[in-house]
Order: sequence, then structure tokens, then C-alpha cells
Amino acid sequence: MRRLLAACLCILAVAALALASSPSRAVQAAPAEPPFRITADNMIGGRGPEGDVLDLNGNLRVIRGRTVLTADKGRYTTASGMIDLMGRVRLVDTSTTVTCDHAMFSENDDRLNLDGNVVVTDKQAVLRAPFGWYDRRTGQAWMGGGVTGREKKQRMSANEATYERDSTIVRARGTVKGFDEENRVELAAQAIDFFRRLDLAIATGEPVMRSTDDDGKVTVLHARELRVNSATKIAEAIDSVLVERDTLRARADRAVFDDRSGRGMLLGSPRAWDNETVVTGDTLETLAENRKLRLVVVRGNATMDYAGMREQNAGETSRLTGHRVDVYVEGDRIDSLMAVGQAVNAYSSPERPGKTRERNQASGDTITVFFKDKKVDRARVTGSAMGEYRAAVDSTDTLSIANEVVRYDGQRIEFLVPKNQIVLDGLAHLVYRDIELNAKRVEFDSEKQTLVARGTPQILEKGDKLNGHLMTYDLGSRTGTVYEAQTAYERGLYRGDRIRKAGDDQLDVLHGSYSTCDLEQPHYHFSSRWMKIYLKDKLVAKPVVFYLRNIPVLALPFYVFPIKPGRHSGFLFPQFEFGFSNRSGQFLRNAGYYWAPNDYMDLTLAADYYQAQPSYVMRAEGNYKLMYVFDGRFEGRFERNEATQRDDYVLDAWHTQDVSPRTRLIARGNFVSSRDYNASATSGATLAQRLNRFLTSTVSLSHAADWASISAVLDRRQDLDADEGIKDDGFGGAVPIFKPGTVASLPNLVTNAPSLSLGFPTRTIGSWGLFKDTKAETAFASTYLSASMRYLSLSTRQAYVDRYDYRDNGAGGLDSTTVIGQRETTRRGMAANFGLSDSRRLFGWLNLTPGVFVNSAVFDYDQQGRKVVPAATWSSSMSMSSTFYGTFRPPIPHLGGLRHVVFPSVAVSYSPDVSGLQYTDTAGVKRNRFDSFGGISISGFKSASMSFALDQRIQAKIVNGEKVTRLDNLVGWFTSGTYDFLWREHGLEHGLSPLTSAVRVQPPGFLSLDVSGIVDVYEGRPLRNLGWNTGVNFGSNGAKRAPAQLAVEQTDRSRDPAQAEESFRETWQASIAYSYSGGYSTRNWSAQKNANANLSYNMTPNWQLGYSTAYDVTRARVLTQRFSLTRRIHCWDAIFTRSFVVGGEAEYYFRIGVRDQKEIYYERGPRTQSYGGIN
Repeated sequence: MRRLLAACLCILAVAALALASSPSRAVQAAPAEPPFRITADNMIGGRGPEGDVLDLNGNLRVIRGRTVLTADKGRYTTASGMIDLMGRVRLVDTSTTVTCDHAMFSENDDRLNLDGNVVVTDKQAVLRAPFGWYDRRTGQAWMGGGVTGREKKQRMSANEATYERDSTIVRARGTVKGFDEENRVELAAQAIDFFRRLDLAIATGEPVMRSTDDDGKVTVLHARELRVNSATKIAEAIDSVLVERDTLRARADRAVFDDRSGRGMLLGSPRAWDNETVVTGDTLETLAENRKLRLVVVRGNATMDYAGMREQNAGETSRLTGHRVDVYVEGDRIDSLMAVGQAVNAYSSPERPGKTRERNQASGDTITVFFKDKKVDRARVTGSAMGEYRAAVDSTDTLSIANEVVRYDGQRIEFLVPKNQIVLDGLAHLVYRDIELNAKRVEFDSEKQTLVARGTPQILEKGDKLNGHLMTYDLGSRTGTVYEAQTAYERGLYRGDRIRKAGDDQLDVLHGSYSTCDLEQPHYHFSSRWMKIYLKDKLVAKPVVFYLRNIPVLALPFYVFPIKPGRHSGFLFPQFEFGFSNRSGQFLRNAGYYWAPNDYMDLTLAADYYQAQPSYVMRAEGNYKLMYVFDGRFEGRFERNEATQRDDYVLDAWHTQDVSPRTRLIARGNFVSSRDYNASATSGATLAQRLNRFLTSTVSLSHAADWASISAVLDRRQDLDADEGIKDDGFGGAVPIFKPGTVASLPNLVTNAPSLSLGFPTRTIGSWGLFKDTKAETAFASTYLSASMRYLSLSTRQAYVDRYDYRDNGAGGLDSTTVIGQRETTRRGMAANFGLSDSRRLFGWLNLTPGVFVNSAVFDYDQQGRKVVPAATWSSSMSMSSTFYGTFRPPIPHLGGLRHVVFPSVAVSYSPDVSGLQYTDTAGVKRNRFDSFGGISISGFKSASMSFALDQRIQAKIVNGEKVTRLDNLVGWFTSGTYDFLWREHGLEHGLSPLTSAVRVQPPGFLSLDVSGIVDVYEGRPLRNLGWNTGVNFGSNGAKRAPAQLAVEQTDRSRDPAQAEESFRETWQASIAYSYSGGYSTRNWSAQKNANANLSYNMTPNWQLGYSTAYDVTRARVLTQRFSLTRRIHCWDAIFTRSFVVGGEAEYYFRIGVRDQKEIYYERGPRTQSYGGIN
């Protein structure tokens, strides 16, 4: 770099000193040429072959205007107008003087041909050549045969040259060379034009400028064109600029050098290089004082690449980039350099056998590099300083190659090269593998792979924090020591005089303590002289003393604390309950073991014991999953009730498997020992499970091919309550309610074995290959064809009243017992459905959708006893819809406008009368020949009906300053109904059905309203049903309370009650809901009204009050009430609740415990109102 700058400076000097200087001459209009005037000492006339001849001897003078031509003698031929001059020929034309040995002057051409020792002189400039010519009219002189010239201490040579007198331009051609003897500069080219009035020289034709310094070193400048101005002292090199000096090279599209200011510029993709360094940027600028280099500036995408080529540094590389790089020079050495603007330095060490390269990359706003004894001494990175260091590791160790990375950042980064140190100063931050370090100052020794952190260092490893006053760490052995340390891990805070990292997952603690309370004097803690912490596993301490404040409460010779987080095998922590609920009494729940052998499965085995029954429950839960292959779970419970000597069980399992990318298998099983067990409170089932009265087991196999979707399903569904409706035997009396033969309204068991379906993809007719590239492709682009097939074998079991058994009730009367029988039926059938539909838009606003559908089926038998009976029918439909908009802007503040959107729709359907699908029973009534089952049905009766709907919406735009809020569904009103065109044939009183209407109002903010109703226009009282509900939510405008912090995460501010009170603002939330439902279930209108309310009030940062209630407005009574009071006491939480239920017992619950140590608590009362002991 230093030699490149010196070369640029030399080029500047050469360009400045190589200029020829001459005064400018004003150009005036030439007057008419005067005649020749010839004089001589002796004139002798004669006649020869060429005509009249005049011999001129002695002091020959030819004068024409300001031009004087002299010679020793001459000869004038009048016919040709030629004068032959011989002996000391001399021409003086204004400031130009020409001399030679012999010349021929043409009177007609006004041109002088020169021969022998031709010399052209203009002031201090002298040109010499063997021959040439001078045109007096144009003022041009041409010289050839090897031209030389000199002016002061500058000289030149060329094959030929042309001098233009009036423009004072000299054009030298053919191997032109210029020499500046004083500055030792040489300029060579095939052509050089000297514009003397402009003091400008332009060299073309492979121009080269060479300059020699005091040490004899040559700097060479190449370009397609060189321009030198002697007045302004500016030299310019244009196109394909190349600078050479020893091993140094520089290229650019253009270069400019200013000798007066000492500034040089390389422009247009400049690039400078030597054997080891390459410099690039948008521009290269040099600054010098008294022609001594002081500064080099690389601007725009500045890049400095270094690659060691010497034996001691072969393979070493470094790259420095930035928006700008300044290189400061002192004497002949680089003193420092500074990269500014997103500066980045990337270093790579020489490659060693069997090892990877050592790499370091640093970046910041500014990078400054200081040199000492021609070597880098130190470097400083400031402004968003950060870096990444990769140590040299075994080249075959791919794991280390990926993991051995140290990332660091700080306010300032110093690289001390002789000491192999990286110093992070000010908010130092370092990351190595899963270890993160924060400190005021960090010193990293890249040679020894050690670091020292000072100024309250903090280590974070896998989410765990370790604080101290001083820390040392060895990256090679991955061991370190923190003095006066404190760390938060999982739910605890650990302190120790010294914490030493003994391994990847091990910590040794001397004089340590453990607590979840972060006070300097914690409310409680466990203390031990020696602790061994196995991270994410356990803590072993000996001896162990439990303190409340500073009072020892319990001592143990040793103790093992489990601290393993996440999913892992281990014993479950049981729940104990000593409540007052009379339903389950005291109990022990969830005693068991959780087994997680791998990432693909787990198993939970647990047991409960309930004292009130007495009974015990054993539970097993398992999950398994292999991504993209299968997934499943199972859950089972077994209960033994000692009071009733009864055993019950529940089993629920689910499995799904991808047999192939397009084939999936799904299976589910659900079994229970009795219908009453799921409803049992001791079963442990959730409320949703206890309310679900269906057992469903299914196996399905589906395949999605390109041409169709195929599925096969085996399904079993059992209704546990289906038979209960016919078991009523008269409420203990002798007269039964249901007659024998009465059938239950629903089957208790439905089995599909199997259900097979085949569905073809719905496609437009225009997409068929038959119509491709035809007019039909466009015509049928919206015409769709659909087809599907299905086979079903359905078995149902339905209960009926078989008989009644009577017995003596002991009171002189009879009691009856219903005997239930079961009737099983099996149906089989196959259905095929086809549909052809189209979707068009007419007139730009009417959506029209016609369709024709064919329904065919094959039944196993019909009502007339025929076997395997096929049937088919068709139907058609036509639907129309549109959308209309209307806008208006009422003069309401902040209301930008309202838009009324109306969506009317009408659909008409028709199916013909097919007499072959009907029969007439013995009563003369026409009936369908086929009973529908499992979704397979067909009807031969004629139908013609219409359905209609009107959907309306009010949309609003709210403008508040520049903020615009759009409410798309401010008000919505939906009305629908149907009309049967064949209502008389169907024996109906009228064709129009009751109209269903629903309104929803959703204003922004705290209010909502829903209203629905049914109107029968044929009734005397048209409104048959009305229901509505509304809700209001409101609260204080105070700031929301921040989420609760863990005790070990609380800041100093959270510990300061004054600051907590200052930042706290009282907040409250309240909600009220009201619902109404009424209608004519009988001749009189009846209604049910209910109200609910909830209130939450944060009285102080640590006190919270809650209240909720449900109120039956119809009966004017309170259904439930619940009060709760919560108190936060630093690391403790206390809660008290009181619940009241109409017709039930009042319950309370109190608990106080360590917030982050759930095992340490005290509680009384059932945990919820509904069921004691269930969380």
C-alpha cells in the first residue's frame, strides 16, 4: 500500500513537470496576402529548359507580409513560381523561425519544402529534423525523418511532428518521447498533441509516463489517453489506467493528479495490488504535503485484501471492508489505518497440517489499526462492535468445526496482536456454544484459550444464570470458577462463596444455599457446606439445614433435590386432601410413575385412594408418535369399590397411521364397563367426559388417488342412555306407562360393517381433453360434473318393552319391573349420485346456478318384500343471488359513512313423481317403497319448493384524525324461509313456512347484542319465538398490571415497596350478561330470563378481590355466588375463596404456599366448589 501511494505521488510530479509552457496568442483575421518582394546582392536572368530563370546570389531575401525568408543564394523559376534556396536558409514568420540547409519555396502554394538540418524555433522551444515543409498560408510546419525538440530542461523526440503556427499546436507522431531531465520523467506515446494556448498536452496511442525517484526506482503510468495541463498542474489519465512500481500495480478507468493541492484520484473501479495486498473501492485518493505522502483515502465499498506469500506467513489472509478506509503514512511507513461505516475485518491464519484455519471476524462502525515496526500492533473496533472467533481444531472433527465458535460484542473491542488477546470493554458480551457471558470487561487469550471476566460477570447457560464478582474460564477444558457467585436455575436461587464448573453439566458449590426467595435475607432457604449440582437432573447437598428466616427448622445429613425439567421419567408427586366435602372425603391422588424411555413414547401409571367410599383407582395413560408414520394414545382406568364390591373400567384408545403418502389408517376404540361409571365423581373423568353418553369405535382406511378418493370404514356407536326412556314402570306403582311392544325412540347400538365409498373429483367439462383448444372449452369452463358411489351394510339394535314382572312391594300392593328386549336389524344398499351444475353471472349482477342431479340406489329389499331392488330418480334446481350496495353519510361526528349491503338469494328445486317408486298400502295411502338408512334414500314423490333468504349488513367507517377504522359487520340481519308449491297435495294448511330471523349488533367497545326469532304469518300471534342476549364489558382506564414475576426474576424496583406503589394504578374489570328466551310452547307465552355478573378489582399491587354470581331473573333468586381474595407476599401466595350454591352446601378454600416451590404449602377446604380435591 505504501509503495502504491509513493508511485501515485511520482506520477503527479512527472505530469506536472512534463508540461511545456507558452503564452497564448490572439487570433486575428488575416488581411489580403501582399506580393512577393525578392532581393539579393546579384541577380542574373536567363532562360533554360524550364523557362525563364533568375539566379539570386548573396544575401537572398524573400519578403511577403510579415514573413522573411533568407539564404546565401537561390534560383527563381518564373514558369513554376519555385524558388530554390541554398545555404543557411532561414524563415522568420512572426514568433516562428525555421532554418535548414536547403529549401524549395512555391510561390503558387506559398509553401516551403525544407531539407537538411531543419530547425524550427518558437521562443524557447526548438524542433530539429532532417527534412520537412512549412506552409506559410496555413502557418503549419511539418518535420520528418526523426524529430527532436528541446525547451529549457525538457526534450522530446518523434518520427515526425506538425506545428500549427496560428493555434500554437504541436502534433508529434510516431514513437514520441518526452523527457523532463530536472524531474527525471519520461513521456512516451505514438502521438502527442501540445495545445500551447491551453497549456495542455494530450498523449494517445499507448501512452506511457515513467518517473524515476532519488533511489532510482521507476514508476510507470499507462492509459489510453494522458492529459497534462502545465498551468493548473493537473494531469489526467483516461481509460485503462495502469500504474506500475516494482511489484505494485494499480488499475482504474480514470486518474486525476493535482500537483498544487497534492491530491490524486483513481476513479472507475480502481484496484491496487502487490504480491500480498489488493485494495479496491469506488475511488482511491492520495494526499501529500511537499510531495511527501501523508494519507490515502479509499471511498465507497472500500476493501483491502491481504494474502501472505512469504514463507513465514504463507496462507495467512485478511480482509478489511468499509464505506471508507483512511491510511495514514509517516515517513515511508504506514502509521495507522481506519475503516469507517459498517467496517468489517476478517482474518484467517495459515493452514497447519491436520488443523483447520484459525478465523476471526470483527465488525463495527469504525475499525482502527495501529502499526509498529512495520507490523500490526493493535486494532480497535468501536460503535456496534461485534465479532466471531473460530479456533483451530482437528480438521476431521466435524462437530468441533461447527461448535468451536466464540461470538462477542461490546462498546469497544481491542485486539492486542503481540499478546494474542481480544479485550471487550463496556457492556461486554460473549457467547460460546451454549454459554453466554455478560460483564463490564472480558479479556480473551486466543493462544491459551482462556478468558477473565471482571465487573459483575454473569454466565447464562441453557437458560440458567450465574452471577459473581470475578470469573475465570478455560475453553479447552470447559471448566471455570465464579467467586461470590449467585445463580438462578429452574425454580431456585443458588448462592455460594465459590461456584466451580467441574464439567459440562456439573457445578461444585462451596458454602452454598438454595431458595426461591431473592431477598438478601430470604424468608426461607436450604443451606449446605457442600453442594454438587447435576444440571437438569438433581442437586446433592450435605449436610442440609432448612431455615425460616435465620431459624433452623429441620436438619438432614444429606438430601437430593430433583431439578430435572421438561419431559423425563420419574415419580409423580402425589396430592393429599384434608377437606370437608362429604362426597369424597379425604383422599390420596396421583401417586405413581411417569416413564419416558425415548422421544417417541411415554407411559404414566398412577393410583388414587378415596377414603369415603372406600375405593381405589388405577390409571394408565400412554402416547406414542413417529413423525410422518404413526401417532396414537391410550387411556384406561380401573376402579375397585370396596363398599359395593364392584369393579369398573374405562378404556379409550386412538391410533392413526400413514400407510403410504396417499393412504391413511385411523382407528379408535371406546369401551366402558357400565353406563353409570363415567358419571361417577370418583372416576376421575372430566365434566365433558361424564356428559358424553356415547361410546364410539371406528376403523377407517382411506386412499387418495389422482382419479378418485376411496375409503372403507368399520364403525360402532353405542348410546348408553337410549333404553332409559322406556324403562319407566309407573314410578313404583303397579300400572306401567308403556305397553309391551313399545320401541325405544333411538337405537342403542349402530354398526357400519362396512361402509365403502368412491368419490370422483369434481371437474369442469371444459377441462376434458376432448374439448381442449375448442370453443367448447370456454363455453363449458363453469359447468361442473360430479359423481360418487357408496356401499353400506348397517346393523342396528333397538330396545323394546318385552313384558312386565310383578312382585309384592311389602305394603299390600304390587310393584312392576320392566323387562327389556332387543331387536336387531341389518340393511344393505348401494347408492350412486351424479350431478351436473353450472355457475354463470348475467347482466353483470345476477348470479345464476342451475343444476340437474341423478340419484340411484340398489336396496337389499323393499316394503313389498322384493329382494335386491334397483331404483333411480332425478331432480333439478335453480338458484339466483345478487348483491346491492347503498351508501349514505349522516352528519354525525367521526362517522365517515355508512354502507347498506343487501344479499338476496332464491333457490327453486323440483323432482318428478315416479310411480314405480311408490306403493299403496291397505289403507289406500301412497308410500315410498324404500326405507332410508345410513344416508341411503330415494323418494318417488313429486316435490316443488322454493327457499329464499335476505342477508343485510350495515358497515361503517369511523374517522379519528388520520386513523380510519372500518366496521364490516356493525349490524347484521338475516331472514330466511321456504315455500312449498305442492302444499295442497301434501295436505298442508299453507305453503309458506315460518320465517326465521336473526339480528346481531356489534358496535366497537364494550356492548354486544344478539336477537333471534320465528314468525308465522298465518298465526293470530305471528311472533312464535323470541330470544336475545346482551353483554356489557367495561373497566378502568388505568394501566394493566404487569404479569407476575418469579421471585428469582424480580428486579430491585419490584423489591422497593415505595416504587411499586408509585407505579401501581388501581384497575378493575366488570362484565354483565343478560339473556331472554320466550315462545309459545303451549297456548300461553312462557319465558326464561337469566343474568350473570363478574367483577375483578386490583386494590393494591398485592391485593386482588374477585366476585361472580348467576341470577335467575324469572324466579327472582340467586343461583351461585363466589368470592375470592388473593394476597401476594413476596415469594408467597395466599388465596381464600367462599362459594354458595342454591340447595347445596357453602364451601371455602384457603391456601398459602411458596410461589415457586409448590411442595411447600398449607391448605384447608376443597379446591373447587363442584368437587373437592380436583384442580
